[in-house]
Amino acid sequence: MKAVLRIGAVAAAAALALGTCGSAFAAGRQSTPAATASAATASAAARLDAVKGLAAARIQGRIAALHALALAVGDSKYLTSSEKSTLGDQISSDLSGLTALATKAANETTVDAVRADETAMVDDYRVYLLMAPQVRLTEAFAAESAADATLQKAYDALKQLLARQSGGGTSEQQSELADLENQVTAAESAIGNEASVELAVRPGPNESAIDAALAPVRQAAKTARGDLVKASTDAKDLRASLK
Repeated sequence: MKAVLRIGAVAAAAALALGTCGSAFAAGRQSTPAATASAATASAAARLDAVKGLAAARIQGRIAALHALALAVGDSKYLTSSEKSTLGDQISSDLSGLTALATKAANETTVDAVRADETAMVDDYRVYLLMAPQVRLTEAFAAESAADATLQKAYDALKQLLARQSGGGTSEQQSELADLENQVTAAESAIGNEASVELAVRPGPNESAIDAALAPVRQAAKTARGDLVKASTDAKDLRASLK
């Protein structure tokens, strides 16, 4: 009988212990409102920091690109002082604006505000879509203008040499001289004032409009390059035939 009583007492104690542990375990699993709010705040802060970090990287990438463009403009052998000034002023303005935007984004308190800063980073500056092509195209037209001027001088010199030949040179030589003149004139026409046209394009939210504005300018640069290559070939062939 005593043994039975002892067994009953042990079972009761075990049941009580298990009930207490179970209650404690359940209590441990339950989150208090304060803990839930704290976890949500920490999660929101982590997300905000991540968004800020990405925005900062994107802005700094554009700033680095602008510094590289500034060096290219300063080192150019073909850009005029006016073109260097125009491009340099625009690059400096973009650098100043993006630097200020980087500080603004770093101090934002909401993800939406950072997203708005990223939109401004793209729409208000267009470093990759517009500023970089403007530098390249202006440099291309400047180099092509220099080449065109050189080929015009070559044409004038070759024309005088050909005039001294018997009968004004062979028909093939005369044809090459005429083609040289045509190609030089065509290149000059293609170059035109395209540099001014592309420099007048401004940044904005409409990416397609910017592409559309630059497309004919790119084509003009390509056309002028092709004309100059042909003119150079004519000049070399004609010079060789006159030796």
